[in-house]
Amino acid sequence: MSSYPDATTSGKPTAMARALGVAALSAVLLLSGCADIAPWAAEESSTIETTPFGPPQDPSKLPAAGDNGRSPATPSPEPAREIDTAGWKTFATQWLSFKYPPDWHIEEDDCTNCNATARPLADPFTKWDIENADGNEIAEFRADSATDTDVDTSTYKRTVLESTPVEGGFLAPAKVVFEHFVLDTPGKAREQKVMLMLNDAAATGARDKNPASSFFRPKKGFEAQMTSSDDLAEELGFHDDHVSLADARKIMQSRDYRLLRAVMLSMRVQK
Repeated sequence: MSSYPDATTSGKPTAMARALGVAALSAVLLLSGCADIAPWAAEESSTIETTPFGPPQDPSKLPAAGDNGRSPATPSPEPAREIDTAGWKTFATQWLSFKYPPDWHIEEDDCTNCNATARPLADPFTKWDIENADGNEIAEFRADSATDTDVDTSTYKRTVLESTPVEGGFLAPAKVVFEHFVLDTPGKAREQKVMLMLNDAAATGARDKNPASSFFRPKKGFEAQMTSSDDLAEELGFHDDHVSLADARKIMQSRDYRLLRAVMLSMRVQK
């Protein structure tokens, strides 16, 4: 498995990936109503909980809070005071760049039996896997496509545990959002999951019971996506489909959460 320390590594994407990316992008445009940017509306503070960040901790050793308990309302810390990214590597593609820890890896998602047509870095629909130091894929990045994980069949009860603005020079304001949600899908047992995402600010305020797609708008005509994967919860000892609200707060104190949050906050549009 190859790693990508910078944006000069070449590879081969697929015609199938491009087709899927176009279809996914069309779905996002339909979900968001149109390609025009919606007016930004600030979230009500009553819907946002914030948790103080201490040193990296083992989530299994943290005291459990009841699902109905609430943490004291404390301002989110400044990213620069939490994680020093000075020695991090930089990944760049499609006019976007972000930093990541030197012992992490960025890899093109595998595609079996596909026909290669272009270099991945030249293809806006390439899906990139973000792996932590243990080699686990804890997040995904797409420069110009976004997916809906449930095809608009589920309903949600959402709790936003963190919402931090990103100063990335995007076309529309975006935030790093950590969300716990209860998922009800017809014919399936109820699930509880978490997601750390880089999300359009206006879309975050309007998610409510909407589908699970998340996206941000870095440039005109682009809808990009960076979200955590289920492995973020699993590697910390939680079942990815049964993460309680108390478990979600523990995940926020983990090292991988803090590092991935810093990765998302580092996203920038290249001039």
